[in-house]
Amino acid sequence: MGAAGVLGWLLLLLRVVTRAAGARPCSPKYFGRDAMVCVCNATYCDTLDPVVLPALGTYVKYESSKAGKRLERSEGNFQHSLHAPGTCWLLLTLNISTLYQHVKGFGGSLSDAAALNIMGLSQLAQDNLLRSYFSENGIEYNLIRIPMACSDFSTRPYSYDDVPHDYELKHFRLAEEDVKLKIPLLHQASAMSRRPLSLYASPWTSPAWLKSNGDIRGKGTLKGQAGDKYHKTWANYFIKFLDEYAKHNVTFWAVTAQNEPLAALLTPSQFPTIAFTATKQRDFIVHDLGPALAGSPHRTQLIILDDQRIHLPHWAKAVLGNATAARYVAGVGVHWYLDSVIPASCSLEATHRLFPDHFLLYTEACSGFLTLRLSVSLGCWERGDRYSHSILTVLNHFVAGWTDWNLALDLEGGPNWVKNYVDSPIIVDSSKDLFYKQPMFYHLGHFSKFIPEGSRRVGLHSSRRCLICQLEHVAVLRPDGGLVLVVLNRFGWDVPFGIRDPAVGFIETVAPANSIQTYLWHRHTPELPESFLRAVSWTTLLHVAPLKPLRVSQAPNSPFLLCQTPPPPTTHSQKAGPATPLPCAQQRRGKRVFWQQRPSKPCCSRGAMDPGCASVLGWLLLVQAALQAAGGRPCNAKDFGHGSLVCVCSATYCDTLDPVVLPVPGTYVKYESSKAGKRLERSEGIFQHNSETPDFHLTLDTAQRYQKVKGFGGSVTDSAAINIQSLSKDAQNHLLRSYFSEEGIEYNLVRVPMASTDFSVRLYTYADAEGDFELKHFNLTEEDTRMKIPILRAAQAVAKRPLSLYASPWTSPVWMKTNGAMTGRGTLKGSPGDKYHQAWAKYFIRFLDEYAKHNLTFWAVTAGNEPTAGEIVFYPFQCLGFSPEHQRDFIARDLGPALANSSHRDVRLIILDDQRVMLPYWAQVVLKDPVAASYISGIGIHWYLDFLAPIDLTLSITHHLFPDYFLLSTEASTGSYFWEPRVVLGGWDRGSKYSHSILTNLNNYVTGWTDWNLALDLEGGPNWSKNYVDSPVIVDSSKDIFYKQPMFYHLGHFSKFIPEGSQRVGLAVSKKCRRCDLEHSAFLRPDGAIVLVVLNRSPVDVSFGISDPRVGFIEATAPSDSIQTFLWKQPA
Repeated sequence: MGAAGVLGWLLLLLRVVTRAAGARPCSPKYFGRDAMVCVCNATYCDTLDPVVLPALGTYVKYESSKAGKRLERSEGNFQHSLHAPGTCWLLLTLNISTLYQHVKGFGGSLSDAAALNIMGLSQLAQDNLLRSYFSENGIEYNLIRIPMACSDFSTRPYSYDDVPHDYELKHFRLAEEDVKLKIPLLHQASAMSRRPLSLYASPWTSPAWLKSNGDIRGKGTLKGQAGDKYHKTWANYFIKFLDEYAKHNVTFWAVTAQNEPLAALLTPSQFPTIAFTATKQRDFIVHDLGPALAGSPHRTQLIILDDQRIHLPHWAKAVLGNATAARYVAGVGVHWYLDSVIPASCSLEATHRLFPDHFLLYTEACSGFLTLRLSVSLGCWERGDRYSHSILTVLNHFVAGWTDWNLALDLEGGPNWVKNYVDSPIIVDSSKDLFYKQPMFYHLGHFSKFIPEGSRRVGLHSSRRCLICQLEHVAVLRPDGGLVLVVLNRFGWDVPFGIRDPAVGFIETVAPANSIQTYLWHRHTPELPESFLRAVSWTTLLHVAPLKPLRVSQAPNSPFLLCQTPPPPTTHSQKAGPATPLPCAQQRRGKRVFWQQRPSKPCCSRGAMDPGCASVLGWLLLVQAALQAAGGRPCNAKDFGHGSLVCVCSATYCDTLDPVVLPVPGTYVKYESSKAGKRLERSEGIFQHNSETPDFHLTLDTAQRYQKVKGFGGSVTDSAAINIQSLSKDAQNHLLRSYFSEEGIEYNLVRVPMASTDFSVRLYTYADAEGDFELKHFNLTEEDTRMKIPILRAAQAVAKRPLSLYASPWTSPVWMKTNGAMTGRGTLKGSPGDKYHQAWAKYFIRFLDEYAKHNLTFWAVTAGNEPTAGEIVFYPFQCLGFSPEHQRDFIARDLGPALANSSHRDVRLIILDDQRVMLPYWAQVVLKDPVAASYISGIGIHWYLDFLAPIDLTLSITHHLFPDYFLLSTEASTGSYFWEPRVVLGGWDRGSKYSHSILTNLNNYVTGWTDWNLALDLEGGPNWSKNYVDSPVIVDSSKDIFYKQPMFYHLGHFSKFIPEGSQRVGLAVSKKCRRCDLEHSAFLRPDGAIVLVVLNRSPVDVSFGISDPRVGFIEATAPSDSIQTFLWKQPA
């Protein structure tokens, strides 16, 4: 039997004696030290007694711990006075006069995988499993989430209507997974449960014929637009689902509008997804889903988002800010997977305060996802610990309930047709007809069993006198008058503390190391607050009163009811009918989100130019050469019908700019580009000494100094080099001069990939010989020696400013990687300090050595491009996974010393080189290690997920935490999202997004901004992975020409006028109108001149003023859809 088996039975026998009658103790099994599960089978399973409130003046305590306790019950008496236990003192004081949100409940998801695992057991074992979750002898779940058709946790992709063009849904049918698996299990769970179960459904994907990509899987949206036949059909699909389940006597409390509507940005192409932006979800609800539910016989509530909390409060503002959508919506669903990226206060609490009548509900969580460790970790206490930490955190930030993902999985963490295995509170071993109840199960039980629906969070004051006695906690008042207090100790030591209920007395107690406790007691005062009782009675109506078909009205005290009969008594704050319109401040739209594009006019629409008109306009613009300052050549314009112009360059002609010359004191120069057709058009003006203050006024304050600027630039990828070299020599020269010379936009930053990227035409590294730890076979490739190196040297030759090159690796050689492939989830073999990590560090040095032989030296290297990509299953491009801890240790032991001991010791090292959503966490992990920090100079960020995390909570916080390390934007491109066209010739909005990003970054301590490919072809490539995107310069090699896009000129408004060494200065804003929002930033150049960049993204002209106290005033106008750069000299 072994020591673990003997110990298990001894614990079992001991607990039979000591526990309260009726409850069966855990049958423990150990899978390593402290890794204990409770084993259940057809004949035995641990149980709990039903919850009974203790006598007045007493309490019961339930405790689980890493040491082996599992919801172990004990009793105690309240004291009338309290003696502080030693010097470490923590007192928790209850305050039921402070009432917060009502609780909906806790539960899990009956996915296809969960149903298959439960049905894989014998009937008696199935019963034990379902009783464990749902009965009063178990943890009493009351929430169940049901996928509508397939999810990733199915064994096949399917929908309920796969007949193309069946807009009437005549062929809609539930699947065998529903009728033979999920529905029978739901009936069994309902029969065992003392509490009413609230079911809610979530769709992963629509039928393929409704999707833009024609596939259940992968990145696609609904075809068409809100209100059309595709969207009406998809809305009716929800109703048919509810109809069919109702035929089986299964009704739903709620549906979510879509599971993870932005998942297509992050998940592999094999996953079933359908994408919605916030505005598209809003319009779908307003025109289709909301009316469909309201007109149906189903009293089902509607939940929006059902995705990561990083989208809040933006998503809620976009949807609930619309009064019509808000009337159909009851709540907001949240997933836990990216919780570490943004604080709960800035997402959950901010959303609650904006929309207090809409509940927040956590709708999905799991452990073991996208990890290089075991997906299933039997007996892992820490995974349960993270569950409780999450639940406590979100309950304390106005969340009404928490739903786990799969109720049960197998030993592998499946089954799962996309092999996206994860962990679960219950793991089934069907070969032995048993299942394991994990620590996660018992952690969840500390909430679900004791906090029934209708409970309400109450005030809890923490008085703390020591740093090492921090506990996490929440207090809840039950509908029956009981008080529940949950206390979590995540530390490795015991923490003494006290509990005070002014109506009852004191409890002196201890939270053991790595434990969770639930306290339950009855108060002396039987009367609950009147507002609480009103809310409880309303919640009770959910189960006892007959309800009418859905009507869109909101019960004021219970966020879980949209309508009910009989109606509540009407008071001054509680009126029947539609929801009260939002205040003006909430109705007003915020800044545009960068993926929301205005529809471009078709080529044949009124106002668009045909090729003849464009040609005439092009020559008219050429005539402006006579009117402009001498030297600069004007744009040779061409219109492709996408809203603005491109400038055409060839071997014989290309537009140019004059070198920057400071104007005489008292005057200024202005450069302007606009959607209407201007491209860095220069004009001059004179400062005034007296001026009427306009509604929008900018006042310079050079006494306020911020970060210094490194510069601006782009990337010489293999694709960019191929496109540049596909042109004739004269056309190549024009392209490089446009970017780097003083008659161009004067880039000074160039990013160079180390070996291949997704923007290569093949996969390769510099050392593909297996086991070459000494890198004896390291060699640059033809992509370097014949393309990138000649282009870099040509750029240096035409540039007046010194160029700063920096290099980034995408992947190591495959023989160094855990997955043996350049793509997909994989990291370096071994651990920092070993031969693999030493060889990878040496790879950087060899790259620098080889380029130095060609007289090219580097300012910096990044530790790795997008290190989190290598943690994603099926990632389709070259990648190499690092966690922040792994990158920290690799730098401290390998890369840092290798650089410091080489001839390239002056080369700077940049960490992260990935999305800003990883900040400040990534920086905190790496830079708080003094050894690693000593080798590092800066932090690189990419722009692709900027919309997921507020800039002040990522970049500004990181700067203030680590002010000695620069922030640099190292990659951006447009056309990268699957719903966007790849190349849009003349797309003004794409340039506008660039300028918005640059200004936002500069105003939050970023020192520079680097675009992605310098040049691409008409398709947005070449690219071996067909991951096409847009570029500021598009090459048509068949005609030996290239097009300079609006993005190119937007970048020029910064790169040409803000040289390296400039410093951002203060700029005070005085605004008296709502419609005059401009974006702006001011800089003091090394030569003493001032640069002010002003962006107007609105469709109206905005008058504004500029004040420099040392010079005077400028009265100006920012035309609609324009960007301006002002330049002037201050007195010496």
